[in-house]
Amino acid sequence: MSAITIRNIPEDVHDALRKLAKEKHQSVESLVREALGELALGKRRGGIDFEEVRRVHEKHGVFEDGPPWTDDLDDPALSRRLLGLEE
Repeated sequence: MSAITIRNIPEDVHDALRKLAKEKHQSVESLVREALGELALGKRRGGIDFEEVRRVHEKHGVFEDGPPWTDDLDDPALSRRLLGLEE
């Protein structure tokens, strides 16, 4: 297998890669290798990351068999938080 070296990665990008790798329970190297492979081979994943949605729902105490729907649940800010679009 071949190897490459990537120099001059901005600190904020490297920090974000470390954080993402930790969240996915993998090394930065394996995360980057996976992303490069998907990019190079056109296998970009799209759509919804249902595992991430589940984690966000759990974080906010929302479960599939939760309470009945109320008008309070129609709050756009709540929807953005539950989709992981903002904290």
